[in-house]
Amino acid sequence: MTETEINKTIADNLATIRKNTFRMVQGKKKLKRKHLTQTEVGNAINVTFQQVQKFEKGKNNISSAKLKILANFFGVPVGNMFEPMKTYYKEIRDEGSTDVVLDN
Repeated sequence: MTETEINKTIADNLATIRKNTFRMVQGKKKLKRKHLTQTEVGNAINVTFQQVQKFEKGKNNISSAKLKILANFFGVPVGNMFEPMKTYYKEIRDEGSTDVVLDN
């Protein structure tokens, strides 16, 4: 893979992971699934939501340190950020958890 292809894959995978990672929020009658926002992801790595947008669009490259923090935040191996992803399985960590994580 060229550097450009790697950066595009990281950008695509970041957008996919963020959109497929849910937080459970209490509704009036039942739990609702809510996508993580770019702001929530930005807060996890100490950048603005605009910077997350640029990462997801591939306009800015992400540093290896921030990539490692993101992988930890999403609970996925860093290697998953570099290889094109085909599918994700969503599962709840445990019954007491309010986060839904991605698992390969």
